[in-house]
Amino acid sequence: MRWNLRRRRKRKSEARGFQRSNWVEDDPEDELEIIIASNRSQELTPISTSAASSPRNGSSTSRSGFNAMTPEALECLKKELYLYASKDMWAEAEPTFNHYPDMVCTPLTASGDTTLHVAVSAKSNSFVEGLMKHMTREKLRIPDSEGNTVFCTAAISGNADLFTIMKQNQDLFVIPRLDGMLPVHLAALTGNHQIVQDLSSQDLLSKMTPHDIQQLFFITIRSRMFDVAMTLFKAYPSDLAAAKDDQENQENQEKQTALHMLARKPPEELTYMKEDDNKGKGMQLLEMIWNQVRQLKHKKILELITRPSIVLFDAVESGNVEVVKWLLYMNRELLTIKNIDGRNVLHFAVLCRQRSIFSYILKMGTVKLILQAPDNTGNNILHLAAHPRQNEASLDFRANIQMRRELAWFKEVEKSVPLELRRMKNKKGKTPYDVFYDKHKLLSEEIKGAAKEIANSSMLVATLVATVAFAAALTVPGDKTNVWFIVFILTNAVALFTSSASILSFLSNFTSSRFAESQFFISLHPSLLLGVMLLLISVTAMVIAFVAASFLIFAHTSKWVAYAVVPMGFFPILLFLLFQFRLFDDFLWSRYYLLALVSKS
Repeated sequence: MRWNLRRRRKRKSEARGFQRSNWVEDDPEDELEIIIASNRSQELTPISTSAASSPRNGSSTSRSGFNAMTPEALECLKKELYLYASKDMWAEAEPTFNHYPDMVCTPLTASGDTTLHVAVSAKSNSFVEGLMKHMTREKLRIPDSEGNTVFCTAAISGNADLFTIMKQNQDLFVIPRLDGMLPVHLAALTGNHQIVQDLSSQDLLSKMTPHDIQQLFFITIRSRMFDVAMTLFKAYPSDLAAAKDDQENQENQEKQTALHMLARKPPEELTYMKEDDNKGKGMQLLEMIWNQVRQLKHKKILELITRPSIVLFDAVESGNVEVVKWLLYMNRELLTIKNIDGRNVLHFAVLCRQRSIFSYILKMGTVKLILQAPDNTGNNILHLAAHPRQNEASLDFRANIQMRRELAWFKEVEKSVPLELRRMKNKKGKTPYDVFYDKHKLLSEEIKGAAKEIANSSMLVATLVATVAFAAALTVPGDKTNVWFIVFILTNAVALFTSSASILSFLSNFTSSRFAESQFFISLHPSLLLGVMLLLISVTAMVIAFVAASFLIFAHTSKWVAYAVVPMGFFPILLFLLFQFRLFDDFLWSRYYLLALVSKS
């Protein structure tokens, strides 16, 4: 949509004495013509605002006659001012404010936005500078229906220039809206970093309450503005180190400290470095907070790092290796802290499948006691490795692939623990292997179901191929001395015998004890892969046999028919390979390549 504004004047004869400077108040036929041009059409549609202009003349248009305007005229005047404010057209709007000063604080929209709100939101800074000359400090404090002052609107829209224009009114920057949020809070929530930095000067911080500063500190951490959070912490270290966020954590409905919030951040956020940094701002802030916490009494430290959750465990769950290393480097006593289930950090690393953290803790050399220590249910670390990963999003993996991943992790932990832990029983009398079987029974049933489905479908196809190959052998076509006859016999025999072998491979799945209810099923039976491979060979041989038969039949008549059949024979083979791609992907690619990636991670 394109807006084009122009003044249209029905000029009077100079003899009648109308002058250009008297147009605003003396020319009743002056009009403002607003032309709206659509991007889809070049037609111009004028919207006459003479209704809004006419009240400016006569007795009803005096400065005291603002309230005497008709609703239609007032509405048209509001639309005119809204357009001027959004398009930064102060020169066109100034006469209106000179004649109607009350329009400065009159709401233009249903949400209560005044002209200044509209101009600030549209970043019409020239309009704002001109309009401020018509406003008192009290009018600058006027909020909209949501309680937003113009400074709140500027913070939300990212209009940093407004705060520079109004720097002489800095005490207005700390006027809260209805929910108690200051402009600097809103700027931090909407990611306007420059405004947050400008409004976090010591002069403005001195005008805020301690609660406002604390709230800003936690918002900047959530919004990843770690440099501003560091500025706030340097100014109020003792207050912010032990402070807790007012916003409740949705998981456990308890308030978090800054340490908890940072520990739960993804590793890439805390360790992100700019060119002039030797360490990520998030890690720098974490170190500053921890150094301040260490100065507290032992009881207070323990309370801070264990409520609402254990800081070290939060870092393990988020996979933040650097935070875990740094916390353990600063205080190795954190290794002995247990959660409500009696599990230490090594137990938690195993449950969360954090290989890097698990390996790092094992290499510390002082973990023999926590390695052998069981939790409240008597499970040692190998029992816990037998549990499926917490909150595992396994929808992207088929059952046999997920089972391999689970088993690979269990074997990896098993190699790292003493021999006596492998035979140790928990309070339910179960060894680690018993726990692994119990926790993965559903996965085992899925694998059994998939194996039976593959065997049933493939065996039917193999039977059909064997039947066709046997029948073709009894009706050999064409000349027996032709070379294509030898090709036909050999390929037909391959099709018959490989399809028969495929049938036996699939049958072995049903006769194997692996399908017994009492037998635990870890992966698909190797005979399935062998059966599918034999079936592929038999189908390929059958196609080649048909091509050879075509050359035998049309050897002395229409040879072009045989040559036309040859390219057609490649189509079913390629199609069969395409359909079997996912099965081979599961057996081969996922088994070696994917597991190698998981082990490296």
